[in-house]
Formats: sequence, structure tokens, C-alpha cells
Amino acid sequence: MGKRNGYLERRKIRDEVMQDAIRQTYQQYMTDMLILTLNDPEVMGKDVFGYVRLKRVLDAWGKKYDQFFDALTKNPEADYARAKMDAAMKAIVGNNQDFIPFEQRYQWLPEIRYDGKRL
Repeated sequence: MGKRNGYLERRKIRDEVMQDAIRQTYQQYMTDMLILTLNDPEVMGKDVFGYVRLKRVLDAWGKKYDQFFDALTKNPEADYARAKMDAAMKAIVGNNQDFIPFEQRYQWLPEIRYDGKRL
């Protein structure tokens, strides 16, 4: 076994903490923007969302987030989560030109391949 590099280990931990902080910050920001949008009469007309409706939407949003999160990972269930997510989106948008497949909506994610080749 080779020597352990303490510096590299500390750097990896620091990078993971930073990535988690960035993810949590953007998740909170997106939530805040959704709240502000759904409560904006210029967007929603007279049907703005108050606290009770917002809480119901945010609770359900959190469950959907958890349900489909594997689609963003390298977990074995990622391809299944991506397919289920696209099927749910197609049910809403329809199978028309407005539907954008997962691979195009998330271009920065690596394609899932089964032939062992890397892109």
C-alpha cells in the first residue's frame, strides 16, 4: 500500500464540503424564487399562493426532489429515474416539440452507457 497523502485527503474533504454548500445554497435560492414567483400577482393574477398553498407545494416538491434525485447520480438506478422523469414530463408537456429529453435538459451530466466505453 502506498503512502497516504494527508493534504490530498483534506483537500478532497474540503471540496466535498464546498460542493455540498453550493448545492444547498442553490436549492434554497431556487425555493425562494419559486415562493416569490407563486406569490406574485403579476405572474399568478389573483390566484397567488399564500403560506398554506406554498407549504403544500414545497412539501410535495421536496418529495419529487427525493423521488427523482437518482437521475442526477451515478447510482445503478439513475437510468430508471431518468426514464421515469421523462415519462412524467411527457405526460404534462405531451409528446410534441416542446418536450425536451433528459439528456438535453441536463447536458452536463454524463450519458449512461452499458458498453463500458467512456465518452
